Amino acid sequence: MLTIGDLAHRTGVSRRMLRHWEAEGLLVPATVDPSNSYRRYQPAQAGRVHAIAALRSLGFGLEQIGDLLDPRLTTGRLLDVLRTHEQELAERVAADQESLGEVRRRLRSIERGLLMTTQTLQLHPLPARRLARLATEVGDESEIGHAVAALTERLCALLGGGALAAIVRTYDASPGDGHIEVAVAVEIADDEDAPPGLDVAELAAAPQAASISYDQAVESEADAWLALDAALEPYGLATTSVYRFLVSGAGVTLQAPVVATRD
Repeated sequence: MLTIGDLAHRTGVSRRMLRHWEAEGLLVPATVDPSNSYRRYQPAQAGRVHAIAALRSLGFGLEQIGDLLDPRLTTGRLLDVLRTHEQELAERVAADQESLGEVRRRLRSIERGLLMTTQTLQLHPLPARRLARLATEVGDESEIGHAVAALTERLCALLGGGALAAIVRTYDASPGDGHIEVAVAVEIADDEDAPPGLDVAELAAAPQAASISYDQAVESEADAWLALDAALEPYGLATTSVYRFLVSGAGVTLQAPVVATRD
């Protein structure tokens, strides 16, 4: 007879897991000492432990394993269990494929951003801009995309309903309360009034700034900003508010003031 420690050593399954399988009715000790509750197992029960472990490695649940190891298992029940698990595995594979696709997309986006940053990075002042805009506040960066889409749709509607030749997006994380001001705007002349429904905002000049340009839309704006920050690290610089994202027929340009990160 084997103790639970012997069985664990022989099968490579922990004592905790053996006790758990016992609690689930999958593994019944051959004997239990009534005075001290010590369990004893027949050597052949190592085979059942290996069978349970093998089925677990295939992703079967404990209830399904109980059915599969039940000597009274009918062919109909076996088919039901296998078909259910087949569907579960197919759904899991599909989900994993979708996750893999997203990871690969992020990799391509970041790699492209690093390449474009290397080719187009400029360190230069930014001019002041006068903007007619719509703005809102978001709690963090994860909310920016939804806010931009909603503001852009409203801006296009207010300006005639068609696509705009050039749009300026700004992100201001400087209010100090943890929120980010998101704005979508068009540039206007100094003597020009804002179209009805839009507010006028003066975007201050920045004496020290960085910019990168893409000749087409970026897959992920967040990854583009990440690439810009990575490119600035060797210079001991980092971006800061107010961030500018310029969209035109020629592509997109990211611009931001910079600050030194080391003396």
